[in-house]
Amino acid sequence: MNKSNIQYVYINMDDSGRLVKNEPNELVFVYGGVFFLSLTEQENFARQYKSLVNLIKPKYCSSFKNNLNIQSNFCLTHNHQNCTYVCPELKSNMLKASDRRRLLNFIKKYDTSVAVVSNHKIKNYIFDSKASKGRYKDYIIKRQVKRIVENLISQNRINPNRHVNLILNLDEQSTVSNGYYDLESSIREELQFGVLNYDYGITFPPILSSVSVKVRYKNSYYNYPVQAADLLVGEVRHCYYNYLQNQDFTLYRKKTNFLSTSIYLP
Repeated sequence: MNKSNIQYVYINMDDSGRLVKNEPNELVFVYGGVFFLSLTEQENFARQYKSLVNLIKPKYCSSFKNNLNIQSNFCLTHNHQNCTYVCPELKSNMLKASDRRRLLNFIKKYDTSVAVVSNHKIKNYIFDSKASKGRYKDYIIKRQVKRIVENLISQNRINPNRHVNLILNLDEQSTVSNGYYDLESSIREELQFGVLNYDYGITFPPILSSVSVKVRYKNSYYNYPVQAADLLVGEVRHCYYNYLQNQDFTLYRKKTNFLSTSIYLP
């Protein structure tokens, strides 16, 4: 295969909320993140996002607060590999509104995608075991990846007749392993060969002529695109909760219209 003809899509994902039933504070589960069409673009994003995080992080680090000799630009000027401080990862639910907005404004410059899942609509048997929840989470990822690829094809940003390499970077802490379900093969088969829904007798045709899929599990503390995914899904989940309370879908759409793709499940 001619490497010059290969197209790449790098997708970085995390989740917000939990897949649970009948818990008032867990009505919505959101999965999603940020994606790129080249490794260079992803690395540039990671470098710039890290610099922005390092400007904000000192105010959330208790070690900094306890050492008056540390300046606010400490994270930008020292070698983090030799750092003796264990600073917190900047998570969506811990940030002040101004800091969250600053990071989100940067993320919004790139391609983003979410899947919003209403827990109360999911069939009860999904919650019977860790394995079934794992399969359902894989289903969410597969649906979202397909939606991203469809969107890129419709925008003529990837050619469905040329080979595509899909690289998925998933937060290792949000992964539910089910022991036997092969996410990589499942995504590849549906994108390249199509899928038959036996329950409804519906066949979904393939959308790519050739594709390879690689799933990588990342520690978000060290991976900045996955960190950004956490912030993104946390913000969308917060916006959707507000919509459920005030029933103002127009306001919700206004706050999330920066998303490149979004799907609502089940």
